[in-house]
Amino acid sequence: MSEPTKESPADPENGIGSRLTDTSRERGSTSNSPFGAGLESTLRKMCNGKLSAIHWFRTDWQHGGALTGYATYHDDQCEKQVVVKLPVPPIELTWLVRLQGTQEVVPKVFAQGEVLNGYDMAWLVMERLEYGPLGSAWGGAQFNLLAEAAARFYAAAKKFPAEPAARQTDWNQMLDRSRHSLKSLHTQNKQRWNKALRQTRHKISKWIELWNTRDTHHWCHGDLHLGNAMTRQQPPHGPALLIDFALAHPGHWVEDAIYFEHLYWSTPGRGRKLCKLIAHARKEFGLTADPNWSQLAQALRALSAMTTPIRANIEGTSRQLNAALQVLEAELG
Repeated sequence: MSEPTKESPADPENGIGSRLTDTSRERGSTSNSPFGAGLESTLRKMCNGKLSAIHWFRTDWQHGGALTGYATYHDDQCEKQVVVKLPVPPIELTWLVRLQGTQEVVPKVFAQGEVLNGYDMAWLVMERLEYGPLGSAWGGAQFNLLAEAAARFYAAAKKFPAEPAARQTDWNQMLDRSRHSLKSLHTQNKQRWNKALRQTRHKISKWIELWNTRDTHHWCHGDLHLGNAMTRQQPPHGPALLIDFALAHPGHWVEDAIYFEHLYWSTPGRGRKLCKLIAHARKEFGLTADPNWSQLAQALRALSAMTTPIRANIEGTSRQLNAALQVLEAELG
């Protein structure tokens, strides 16, 4: 796990990362959108008249002209409810297209392209999943469904070379940044944090050495949480399909597992069970979980907890900051 490039869901159980805001009510009409009304007619032409008028939305994290919309797509004499997205990160489009031949991994893509009206702008029209994102309505089954969805992705992604080389994090630099960030944080546990980070200096080399032994010739989703999984069946049924591959990258599956896990460090009784769920799901789909996966998870867990002061202003609450401190202290012994 490296420093995040996008905001995590503040409430992982409710999948806030995938909430939609109706722009016609809260952000002005479609006509005020530079990429909505301005390119809609071109987009519909690119779909050969199969795409209906689009009702635009804006997701919580979208900025500038990035938009999401709902529409109907006429395919093989049937009408399909679809989601329209533009612009789409190239890596996300790549994975959604790559995985079209696999079962129960991603939504169906009906149309897509990398250029729109002469602009280098990736776009797509994909199946609108009726239920989700995963959350408490699944009565606890949401965690198993997400672990199984991740395992299906890992199995399907095996045939694609993991290139370019996995990114490397300068963990010693991250430790220095954490100590600097701590100075400006308002927390009643600042003294405990300072002590933990000082002690980390004596343990970090061991954690880094262990983490660097991992096999990175695999693909990670990069943003694995409940908000990025939806279903075609009503709760509590599955299977779940994954969305939002904008952060997909070469690496080791434990990166996804610890990222998912860290969202629940402040939730008693959940935490580390999530890594075990994904390890078990991988075995169910015929994938190896690595004999030392738990040691790798332990090392990354400590390194991730160490960096929490850097992310505190993004991820938010004192409860999360305190939970990360407890995780770090436990790893320090």
